[in-house]
This record gives sequence, C-alpha cells and structure tokens, in this order.
Amino acid sequence: MADLRFIEATADPTLIPGVYNTCDQWCNYCPVTSRCLAFRCIPASGELRDMYETLAEAMEASMKYLKECYDAEGLKPPEELLRLLADDPRRHAAFEPLNDPLERMGKHYAVLANAYLASVEEIPAAFPKRPGGPTPFEVFLYYHVRIAGKIARAIMSLSEAARTGRPWARWDADASAKVALVSIDRSDQALQVITLDDPDPRIEHMRRHLRRLGREVEARFPAARTLVRPGLDDSGAGDGRCVRA
Repeated sequence: MADLRFIEATADPTLIPGVYNTCDQWCNYCPVTSRCLAFRCIPASGELRDMYETLAEAMEASMKYLKECYDAEGLKPPEELLRLLADDPRRHAAFEPLNDPLERMGKHYAVLANAYLASVEEIPAAFPKRPGGPTPFEVFLYYHVRIAGKIARAIMSLSEAARTGRPWARWDADASAKVALVSIDRSDQALQVITLDDPDPRIEHMRRHLRRLGREVEARFPAARTLVRPGLDDSGAGDGRCVRA
C-alpha cells in the first residue's frame, strides 16, 4: 500500500531536495523537518528507524502503487518506473572495505569515546527534546560514533567522484565532510563544558584527537567547511543545534 504522506510530500514545492543527506539526523533540533521528505516518511506510529530505510520503503510502495494505477487503466508504465522496480539493491557490489588513515582516525575517536563512556554510571537510553537544546553530555554521546560514519561516507563519495566524475558524488563527499566537521566542533565544545565537572584526563585527550581529526578532514576536503547546505546553512538558518551547560 502506498504511503500517501510520501506522495503528498513529493508534490510539495517547499520541500528541500535531499536535505536529509546533508544533516546529522538529530530531528528533534532541526528547523527544517517540515521541508524534509525523510522526516515526513517517519511511520505514523512514531517509530524511529534508519531514515534511509524508511524512505526507501515509502518510495518502493509508492512506485508499486503508481504501476498499479497504470495497469488498472490499461496503460503501459514508463520504462524508467519498471527499471526502478526491477532494480534489486542486493545485486549491487558492496563497497570495498576502506583502508584509509582518515577513516581510521575517525574510528579511533569512537574507541576513545566508548572507553570513557564505559566508566559513566548512567547513560540515557533516549534523547528527549529540551527547549534549551541538548546537554553537553547528550551532544558528546550523540555524535561520538556518527563522526566516523560521516567521514567514511565522505571518503567513499570522494572515491566515487574520482572514479566516475559525477558531480553529485563530489557534492556528497563535501556535504558529508561538512557534517563531520560540524559534529567535531560541537563535540569539542561539549567536552570543554564537561571538563568543568569532570577532571578525567581522557577528556582532554579526546579533545586533542578531535582537533587533529578536524584539521585532517579539512585538508582532505578543503571545500567542506564553507559549503552551504540548502536549508541548513543559508539565510542564517543554522541547523538548530546548541549546547547548554
């Protein structure tokens, strides 16, 4: 059954195309959820899953519904629609494992963060929306593995751009690197506040690693820092995240 919200959303002229590809997916603090296709496809139950999986399911159901409409009227569906429906992503070759020093640096930060978190007595299971913005610990916890994921995506997209020359791959590389840089900045700021109450020397070690990681990401993706993400960086929009003590 087609997801009517998906069909209605795709016809909305205020939608920001692909904005979900350039954000950190922290929807609670995003100012453009009303213009985001992925957010609108969140199940009615409110169940939060991987946004790309949810979006893919809504898109497939809607394409099947469109084909049924063509069939009911005795019309031949467009070849592109048939091709998309027949395209099984499991047939595609998976990405080769990365062997990149920048990717390893990102993973190492996640390891350092996990080691610190292992000594924390209480870790929240969910992130409630706070009027004043997330706490420093919530910021640190939210981004500690996402940084590595965004760096890996940036590296893979950069490789795709070099291999195929496709402009969208180059854009995705810089956009992913931009999200990684913003996440690094926020994590460093959050850790700086955390040190006011926790003198654990591992925090300063994580901050040094983050700053070096940020420099390396900027060196690999020099256009990322100044990249303007539609809806998030333009018109003074920002992306709604703040850290409160």
